[in-house]
Amino acid sequence: MQICKKDNKNLIIIGGTSFYLKSLMQGLSKIPTITEQTIQTVNSKLKNLPKCYDLLMDIDPLYMKNITSNDRYRIEKALLIYESSNIIPTKWFELNPPKPIIENIDIFNIEVDREILRERISQRTQQMYRLGLIDEICYLEQKYSRLPNAMGAIGIVEVLEYLDGKVTQEKMLENISIHTAQLAKRQQTFNRTQFKNVVNAPLEKLESIILKHFF
Repeated sequence: MQICKKDNKNLIIIGGTSFYLKSLMQGLSKIPTITEQTIQTVNSKLKNLPKCYDLLMDIDPLYMKNITSNDRYRIEKALLIYESSNIIPTKWFELNPPKPIIENIDIFNIEVDREILRERISQRTQQMYRLGLIDEICYLEQKYSRLPNAMGAIGIVEVLEYLDGKVTQEKMLENISIHTAQLAKRQQTFNRTQFKNVVNAPLEKLESIILKHFF
């Protein structure tokens, strides 16, 4: 970023999630230094997740109001902040507000017809299946168990339901497509509501729009 400013060059950011873009524009609060000992202490306490949740609810109900009792990932993050700094998360983030990394950025969003998007998602789901999706999930479950937060991702959850005998293979693939389409819709809603001055256009029109905008 600094090099682009120095050389008066355009910085182009492509891809990534909308949350990543929002983080660049709004910034992220720094976190305290977390030692290996603190990690071990927190991991030990997390063996009793309900007790950790109750502790955090007691000391910082404001921060925990939107965190459920089985959200191990967010409970762990809150506990790491508290154990490392001896400050409740709400106070920590108040003392360490986020700072924007980039400012005055132009945003171009690719518009895709909903029916076309659904068809592409369905095709991609079928391709994932043909390339060994089930074998891959079996490997991940065997190596990491179902505890990591990433094992709750779309595509993994539906395969685990199939492996548990809860749904048929056909229903598994249908669920992956449906849930992916729902996520895409939420992402589009996020893009419309979280960012200002967004240029929306089909891909085939965006090139000329961007060229006119910058040159």
